[in-house]
Amino acid sequence: MKKAEQMRLAVQQWKESGFTQQVYCETIGVKRSTFANWVKRSKEKNPQGGFLTLNPPIEPGLEVLEIIYPNGVRIKANPAHIHLLSALIRAY
Repeated sequence: MKKAEQMRLAVQQWKESGFTQQVYCETIGVKRSTFANWVKRSKEKNPQGGFLTLNPPIEPGLEVLEIIYPNGVRIKANPAHIHLLSALIRAY
């Protein structure tokens, strides 16, 4: 098993265990700082900064709302999907 697979498996098992990271690390014999890095890396699903493209259907004839953050991130949404836009703003 490759190191990356071992790391993902350990993180998955920790999440399912209900233990704190400290207790889990002591159980498997890994430094807490090392394991914290594994957890962080396991969250990095998208190399383009962690954002994923969501494409809800846009109804013809409706305007598109767009939010542009100072760092250049753009969020576009159909006004009919205002709940999605709201969730994206809170997540950021």
